[in-house]
Amino acid sequence: MRLSINTINAEMARRGFITLLARGDGYFYFRDGDTDAWLDRTVRVPTLQSLSLDEWIEEFNKLREKNHQLMRSVGKGTAKPALPKSRSNSKRPQR
Repeated sequence: MRLSINTINAEMARRGFITLLARGDGYFYFRDGDTDAWLDRTVRVPTLQSLSLDEWIEEFNKLREKNHQLMRSVGKGTAKPALPKSRSNSKRPQR
């Protein structure tokens, strides 16, 4: 069976994933829904047929886990940058 983006998107929906696969220039990416906040959504393959249907689902799951780990690492162990001190007390040149 020759794969299409519609076939992959239908299978993603059947499995309960809220996303759409889209074609980029030399790559594919997941967009909308579950993937809106992801930092990495791309699958770097030249053609849709480079992967089987099960492999496309596996790529989605890998990216979901990768993004989950990225978001966790950003959320813990990193200090928020200090805000610059107010300059309201500094002397202003008089006119």
